Amino acid sequence: MDNDGRLVFIDGELAAVLVLLADDVHGSSRGLWSVEVDFRCALASSPFFSSLYDAAAWLQERNSEYVLK
Repeated sequence: MDNDGRLVFIDGELAAVLVLLADDVHGSSRGLWSVEVDFRCALASSPFFSSLYDAAAWLQERNSEYVLK
């Protein structure tokens, strides 16, 4: 079950939700972080990230400021 996640706030507003893929159903993506939803930019698909910090860096590139909670 995927139950570890982080909220990403940009300029005080919820901008994205990151989820750690933990369930076996994810196969080779298990253990990676995914952008579950991005409220600022429509995503056809997002890359997977080996760490929370890699995901945050990717989001930072797409947005000028971010804060993880």
